[in-house]
Order: sequence, then structure tokens, then C-alpha cells
Amino acid sequence: MTSEGRVDVAAIRARHPLVDAVTASGVDLRPSGHGWIGCCPFHDDSTPSLSVDGVPDRFHCFGCGATGDVIDFVGRFHNLPFRDAVALLESGTLPTAERAKTAADGRPRLRIVRDTDPPAQPAVTVARAHEINALAWQHMTGPVQGGFASYYLRHHRGIDLVALDQQQGRPSAGYDGSDWTHLTDRLSADGVTDDELLVMDLAQRTRAGNLVDTLRSRLVVPVTNERGEIDGFIGRDISGRPATPKYRNPTRTPTFDKSQILYRPTTQPLAAEGRAVVVEGALDALALAAATATAGIGERIAPCAALGVTVSAAQAEQVLALSLNPPLLALDADDAGRDGTLRWLTALSLDRGRPALLLLLPDERDPADWIGEHGPSGLDAFLSEVHLTLDDHLDPHDDPRLPPRSVLPGRDLVRLALDRSPDPIRDVATAITPLARRLGPGMRATLIAQAAAEMTSHGCNPGNAFTRAVTRELPDLHPVSPTREPTPPAPTSAITPLL
Repeated sequence: MTSEGRVDVAAIRARHPLVDAVTASGVDLRPSGHGWIGCCPFHDDSTPSLSVDGVPDRFHCFGCGATGDVIDFVGRFHNLPFRDAVALLESGTLPTAERAKTAADGRPRLRIVRDTDPPAQPAVTVARAHEINALAWQHMTGPVQGGFASYYLRHHRGIDLVALDQQQGRPSAGYDGSDWTHLTDRLSADGVTDDELLVMDLAQRTRAGNLVDTLRSRLVVPVTNERGEIDGFIGRDISGRPATPKYRNPTRTPTFDKSQILYRPTTQPLAAEGRAVVVEGALDALALAAATATAGIGERIAPCAALGVTVSAAQAEQVLALSLNPPLLALDADDAGRDGTLRWLTALSLDRGRPALLLLLPDERDPADWIGEHGPSGLDAFLSEVHLTLDDHLDPHDDPRLPPRSVLPGRDLVRLALDRSPDPIRDVATAITPLARRLGPGMRATLIAQAAAEMTSHGCNPGNAFTRAVTRELPDLHPVSPTREPTPPAPTSAITPLL
């Protein structure tokens, strides 16, 4: 910095290589083209999508869109403003990286080099972790903090929590506050130690060694287990700062592992005709839950969020355990959401043989947007019968004037199955048949017709060989011609059992 307090950005970049900062965050980098690639630390990234130094001194994630230089990376990773990120870099406390050989393939990689191994974090028992989370939630849902959360959601997002809070018997959302140490100070006064705050990811240590709130300036919702205990918190940024990640999930704690949990704002059992609705973000799930509570139909929909666009085996199993009816996939209508939908279809339908439905939202919208604009009446899109269509041109992604609607994903399933199939006719028929068996006659016929049309477009249904292979396994099937669209049923707000 100069005497006037200006930052020499070029000098900062020169003194602090971007790869050092990235590997210091725990990212394992491998060579790719002119730079490096690794899993992005800013979202749940099972397939490496973070490019580092592909463009000199720049990083870019092709999954979540995070981008910038070394200062941007440190600021985003540590949730610091620009000057604090610069100060952290200049403090010299970040570990550096060196090239090393892997035993497996001999290719160069980067690893972190530290002067000494960091001290092990002190153990926090599960019981103590739940106790600390309960104390934190009391502070984040007090009259001022809880009142602000409810006011903000009602007036800025169209989410009214009154009925949901009454139904659940507890607050559904809280707020940490804009002060740097609002929660830290209160928990410390309650006897929570600094080490416990760090282990539970409720506080972070600054370059000066002080603790600051991890969830500062965020709306907060709790992730609870089947006993009602709080396993962790999800923070949704409302500061509007473009460099701040929208959501903040806890790191792994004694009670929280993101790959193993779903955020479910409601816990009541589903009715026979109810279904799980899988959404992307916590506010999407909260908006659906609040609307169903207001409408008095909480037993019809179980909203759940995997907190991103990836899905683990544990999360897929939890969704399927909620109802025998096919879950409705209602992820955001953008590129990341569509990629996430394909991951969910793979996990639910191809890997586990269970059918799922898709909700087609207007382009660049999410469920919270739709419910915020339409209130409880917007639930009709999540409750109406499936549209038995074979054509793609009516996809609401292409026409924002059309309301969301539920469709079968036969064409997408074929594309996914073909990507991993050495024998297209046999393998796609094997994938589609168990799904069709679990559907009623109308949807069964439509799913097969969609699949046959897609197979035909790929040249994989010569002489109707694929169609015959499926109908041999389903002798009671009455095929629908893939060249025309069946007449859809009149939309209704009643879900009919799908089995």
C-alpha cells in the first residue's frame, strides 16, 4: 500500500501467487492446459470445475461462476472485504505451495507446505455440539433478530412465516446481525469457548487473532435431525455484496456433514397423495413450506434442499424415503439448475430405479421467486397433475408467460442412459422399464413414448426395436405414438396417487 492507503494490486499479485492461495484453502490442483484445475471450494464440487491460472493470475469456476484474482479468492474464501483480504495475504500466514509427484500417476500436483503441522482441533462431543447450536439459535431468533428475519422475508421475498412457525412450534428463520461479533460475544458470555466456536464454524479467526461471526449479515435457517436437534445452520447473504457467496454452509462439524443432510423446514408426515419436492436453495424450500402452511396443506408437499446442485447417495435415499410417489425436481431454471436436475435424475432413476418428475419453471426463475410473486396460489404449479406431453417446444423455459408445470423426463433419461451405455437398446430399455412399472397407465405410456422418440432421434430404434424390447417387458402397455402429443388432462390442484 502507498502512504495514501492505495493498494498496488499488481504488486500484491506478484508477491502472492494465486496457486499458493488456492492450495492454502485445501484445494488439490492438477495440471490442465496452461494452468491448473481442482474442485471449487465455493460450492459442492465433486467434479473439478475450478480453473486456476488458465488465464494468468485469474481463477474461474465453471460450476458456480466464481472468478477473480488472488485478492478476490482470499476475500471470498475467508469472507473478508477487499482490504482485509490484502492484509491477510501480506501477513504471511497463508501456507505456500510446492509441486510434488503423486504416487498414483506421477503427474505433477500442488500440495500445501507449512512450517509445522497445525494443532489438532479440540474434540467437541455431539451432545455439546447440539447444546451450542441451541444456544446460538436462541440468540438468532430473539425478539430483535427473529423479528428482523420475519420482516425481511415477508417484505423482501414474499415469504410469510406466521403459519409455518405456528405449525412447527418454533421459529423457522433467524438473523445473525451485521456486527462483526454479535453472536460470538453472546455465546462467549454463555460459556462457549473460542475453540468450540471455531470447531462448530460459528466463528472465524481474523489476522489479528480475534474471533468474528461466520454468519454475519445473513439470514439463518436451522438444519435439524429427526429428534428436533439442530445439526447446523445455513446462512443466506442479504448484504448485496457481489463478492459474497449467496449461501454459507458449515464446514464439517461433529453434527453436520453437507453430503449427508437435507434441509427440510417441515417435519410432518405426508398424506398418501403427498410428494417430496427437491429444490436447490434453502429459501426455495422455506418459501414452499411457508406457502403450504398458510394454505393448510402441509401434508401434501415435503420441500427439501440439498443446498446446491450436487446429490449424494445418502441424500437420494432420504428423498425416496419420504414418499412412494415420484419426487418432483424443481431446481432453478438456469444452467446450473438444469445440470443439477440431471444429477438428481441419475441418482434417483438410473441408479435406484425410481421415477421422478420435473417442474419446468420460467427461465432464470426459482421456486422462491414463483411463490413470492403468487403466494399460496402459486402452489398449483407444484400440485397439478402431470402434463402428458411428448414435445419440447412447450417447455416454459422458453416462454416466461407460461406457468410452471410437471412433466415426465423420458427424453432426458434416454440421453443420460446413452452417455454410459455400450448397448443402447438393451441398456436404455433396462433403465426405462422399472421406472415405467411404477407409474400409472397414462404416465407409463407417455414415458415409453418419450423414450422411443428420443431413441429414434439418436438412430437407436431401428424398426421400432427399442419399443418392442420395452413392450416385451411390459405386456400391459398400450403404446403412445411418438409422433403426436397425447391430450393432456385438465390442470387440477389435486394430486392423484401415482402407483
